[in-house]
This record gives sequence, C-alpha cells and structure tokens, in this order.
Amino acid sequence: MATTKKRKSDLMQWADEAIRNSQIYDGEKIKSESYNGQTAAFAVSVALSGLKPAMALYYNGSSSAGVDKKEIINLLAAMYSMDKKSQMNGKQLYEKVINAKGEEEKNLRRDITEYAIALKLTIRTFEFKKNG
Repeated sequence: MATTKKRKSDLMQWADEAIRNSQIYDGEKIKSESYNGQTAAFAVSVALSGLKPAMALYYNGSSSAGVDKKEIINLLAAMYSMDKKSQMNGKQLYEKVINAKGEEEKNLRRDITEYAIALKLTIRTFEFKKNG
C-alpha cells in the first residue's frame, strides 16, 4: 500500500505532536542530540533485524549517550495512539508487537516503520541540547 500525501502529512504532524508532548523535549530543545541518531537507527534496526528484535532492543535497552531508548518506543506509541484513535503507552505497544503474529505483525511492522521514518525526519527540525 503506497503512502499517500495525506498520510505522509498526518505522520509528520503526529511525530511533531509526540515529540512536543514527550519527556525528551523540554519546551525549547530536545534533551540530547543523540536522540537524532538513535531515532534514525530504530528504523534501520527494524529493516535489518525485524520489528520484534528492534522493539526488544529499544524497550529493554539501556540508556546511552544521554538517550533513554525506551522514550523512542513511547514516541512511537503516541503516534500509534493518534493514528488508531486509541490510547496506548510504550509498554502496551511493546507487548502488542511481541505478541503479534501473522497479518497483525505485518501490519504493525508497516505502521511502526512509517512512524519511525516520520519521527526520524521530524526530530531533525528541532534544536538539540549539546551532549557532554
């Protein structure tokens, strides 16, 4: 299924809103410039390893370079909530993905990959606090 112009616009708006309402944004800047790289790396991780391993790595992964990887899952969950018009937090999205099979897993992979790409593009429009 091709992503329409409206869908792309919606994805970017959801990503912006998710970031602005998240723990990583202090009202002026994103707390660490490392979120830029870690957000981009999530979509690559899905492509290389699959959705379930990527989700597990980010949900259970340790913080590094000023980045709590679980916050990226929370951003994706916020976007999922806006898309599906249902409230879902990071833990619930993680559990949904881990337990998904067949068509549901395929649909989640497609949707979450779209969210991750929109998030990667949108996060770059914000200012970052310098690491260190």
